[in-house]
Amino acid sequence: MPAHETEPISNPSEKMSPANETSDIAYINSKTEVVDDEDRGEVFQQAEYRALGWVRTTVILMKLCFATGVLAIPSAFSIVGYGPGVVLLAAWGALTTYYAYIMYAFRMRNPGVHNIADAAAVLGGPVAREIAAALFLLTWILATGSGFIGLAQGFQVLSSRNVCMVVWTLVAAACTALLSSIQTLGRLAILTWIGFASIFTAVFIVVVGVTQVDRPAAAPQEGPVGMEVVAVGHPGFVPGLVAAVNLFAGFGSTPTFMPVIAEIMSPKLFTKSLFTSQAFLASCYISFGVVVYLYCGQYVASPSLGSAGGTLEKIAYGISIPGFIMTSTLWVHLAAKFLLVRILRDTVHLQNHSFTHWVTWLGSTIGISAVAFISAGAVPFFSYLIGLIGSLCCAPTCLVIPALMGLSLDWKTRGVSKIKMATCRLHIFTVVLGSFITISGTYTTIQSIADAYNSGEVGRPFTCRPEVGRLLEWNKDDARQIPPPVLEQNSLIESEMTQPQNGEAKSGGRTKKKPATGGDSPSKAFRAPERLGVV
Repeated sequence: MPAHETEPISNPSEKMSPANETSDIAYINSKTEVVDDEDRGEVFQQAEYRALGWVRTTVILMKLCFATGVLAIPSAFSIVGYGPGVVLLAAWGALTTYYAYIMYAFRMRNPGVHNIADAAAVLGGPVAREIAAALFLLTWILATGSGFIGLAQGFQVLSSRNVCMVVWTLVAAACTALLSSIQTLGRLAILTWIGFASIFTAVFIVVVGVTQVDRPAAAPQEGPVGMEVVAVGHPGFVPGLVAAVNLFAGFGSTPTFMPVIAEIMSPKLFTKSLFTSQAFLASCYISFGVVVYLYCGQYVASPSLGSAGGTLEKIAYGISIPGFIMTSTLWVHLAAKFLLVRILRDTVHLQNHSFTHWVTWLGSTIGISAVAFISAGAVPFFSYLIGLIGSLCCAPTCLVIPALMGLSLDWKTRGVSKIKMATCRLHIFTVVLGSFITISGTYTTIQSIADAYNSGEVGRPFTCRPEVGRLLEWNKDDARQIPPPVLEQNSLIESEMTQPQNGEAKSGGRTKKKPATGGDSPSKAFRAPERLGVV
């Protein structure tokens, strides 16, 4: 048994510990209240809000993570190489799983802790609570915005790009606001199953599809492909860090696990769901990322659902739409539940369907969806938004604050054994690592966003086709500007590129690149854009 579970939360009593879904049902009495010592201090006591067994909890945890982050993994591999990419995925998966367990242990040790802001209040008082609350809300507002972008791009592909991108983003926001207003995770469970199945199937179609096509959709459609697959990449500091943060973001939903525990029939079932979901996620991330990168190389798309191109791209996006909707729905639901508990905690309105309850709840879901829509329009490009989420939001909430929780649990007993001392050192290292990612990752990502606007990679915010510019790589060796072939087939660029750029000639109504000078082969001409840090 892990050390963090050795001390009871309260005076122990003899009770049955639910082990499966059947015993879970018996665990809730027929009246409306959950009666058990381990539930002392829980925000939700009514059975209506405590309807999750371990199976449905597992699916919700997987869906919270298996979302937009997975679609950025192959493009991150194209920067760091598949060798370091696999190592980073395994390391991030192990670290975030361990600290998700630490959050659970801390929550069980401190009755009344419902979310990461409550935990921060225990650690550092009211100021820490407000900082953690702001980070939590910012995380899931930006994450929901990335879901809106992915969903809008799916609608764009299915509509043959005849509708303004902003319109589809607004449709995504409206669908999300409607579904996220369903009051409990138990009622959302069946939709979560559908959402997870849809996006998993879409990803699987892409994985199989890229192995069957002659060349990736973004590769030159005539002549040699010149595909370059790198085992170990040599990126500069900026693109390397942004790629590492993008890989980290795939596991960045662990702070939402704390409020999920509040809706489980028996909180002790959480550990079973945690380890099952995270093991499945890590294996999917590694296998999906490696296969797509090996078959697409530098021509991988971001989001990666467009890597196969053509009909397969439409099929993948069409199937993924329920998954994107449910991803955004869960994120908005949990962020709104955070606000609901914060505003109505310890009042009769929290669990009663009063007018005050409904105004607070609907105001939270609609308001968060509206702010997420604004963020999606302001930063309308996928990889940068994922990087910003990973560095600014996920690093402090997934690593720094949980590591401080671990220190509070282990510090007094650090001299008991070498293992305890090593554990405390791991917590300190994680605080330093998370702080470094937060500061440096946020700086480099914001700088990359500014460079993207200045270089013309993207248009203005809230435009119908935000990615209409030409991304240029700065080659410091000979000061050439090379349009990377990875964007040559970008669906949002192709119809806009009507004027020839430097080093290009126009032929047959389409822009064609002149051959690279200086003896560079096609495969050597493309390198990860170090200046912009694009992933």
